[in-house]
Amino acid sequence: MAIPVTEYNTNVRPTWCVGCGNYAINTAIKKTLSELDIKPNQAFISFDIGCNGNGADKIKVNAFKGLHGRAIPLAIGSHLANRKMTVIADIGDGGTLHEGIEHLIHAVRSNYNITILIHNNENFALTTGQATATTQESKPMYGLPDGKPEREMYISDLVLGQRATFFARAYSGDMLQMIEIFKSAINHKGCSIVEILQYCPTYNKEANPEWFAQKIQKLAQPVQSLEEAIKTSKTEEKINTGVIYQDQSIPTFYDRLQNRKNINTELVEEVKNYDISNLLKYLD
Repeated sequence: MAIPVTEYNTNVRPTWCVGCGNYAINTAIKKTLSELDIKPNQAFISFDIGCNGNGADKIKVNAFKGLHGRAIPLAIGSHLANRKMTVIADIGDGGTLHEGIEHLIHAVRSNYNITILIHNNENFALTTGQATATTQESKPMYGLPDGKPEREMYISDLVLGQRATFFARAYSGDMLQMIEIFKSAINHKGCSIVEILQYCPTYNKEANPEWFAQKIQKLAQPVQSLEEAIKTSKTEEKINTGVIYQDQSIPTFYDRLQNRKNINTELVEEVKNYDISNLLKYLD
């Protein structure tokens, strides 16, 4: 029997803008944990700074709000300390592709067994709509009234170019598909990257539900090769959503550690108290 979704609720009222995709994403995370029968004390979610980070106090799990762009290393540390926990990094496109870009690349390369949810609303919404790496070139934004001069960056190109073992794309306006994607990501043994196309009604009004309805098409199943995945993830004409690519054959980071072979305890269980009184006497 699934855990009631209400078990993950807190008494904190959401303060996102009306129509913000974070409402659906936050609910989808709760519903995913419920359907996978993961208890609140069995989940660790590291939240970034930003509109998505304001979800940290709205879900009853082991939640930690870190510095901007640092949600991924927090998740990695939690996972390596205790692999019994379901570990999720919840981070925006700004934090991921600016301060946190190296964390994303090395998480994919190392294939840590965590799930990374990237909210992509193509702007720094919490600080009034500045351009991020995913903002379309030439689009006027706060501080850039004449348009963004740089080319945009695509999350799919970056992670699939690093041979990610799991990449999916969800849309905040389709909660049922989002839940199924989240469940597949958590169940995947390896680093799961989920790009969430998120509607921002305040600073990215052009990408509204009507626009997404015309652009999105759902994949029935993942493609078979990285090359095909890179092609399928392109967004010029149509935007494919669903689990785009999955490779179960790549060992995780922990499974590659020879010094942890045949050890059944978790690192957190091996922490001990040490008598350091002899060291302290040298401080006098």
